[in-house]
Amino acid sequence: MVKKSPEAYRTIGEASKEIGVPTYVLRFWETKFKQVKLIKRPGGRRFYKPGDIKLLLKIKNFLKNDGLSIKQVNQKLNSEIDNIKSNNNESIIPISEEKSTLKNKDEVLNRLNNILKTLSK
Repeated sequence: MVKKSPEAYRTIGEASKEIGVPTYVLRFWETKFKQVKLIKRPGGRRFYKPGDIKLLLKIKNFLKNDGLSIKQVNQKLNSEIDNIKSNNNESIIPISEEKSTLKNKDEVLNRLNNILKTLSK
């Protein structure tokens, strides 16, 4: 079997093996954790992005290792998302100021890559 790159999407079977839970658990978690935004094709096939896998591993850790309830995990995840949003809003520089601080296209690319990393967490 060919090993997939870390950026490749995973089927539900692959995600199940990687996370260490049965596929029915992943389907159940989909209904309980709206933060999981997997891709679902018209035929019902599910594809998990690398960020989904990380989030599902985090959910599993909260449930299994920390002993949190589904409600507590949702609160914790929502709190983390709110913190990320508030931190991002504080660091936004108005476009007019940004033009004067960005010297070249490499600096622009680095800033855009940092934004992309933040959004994909």
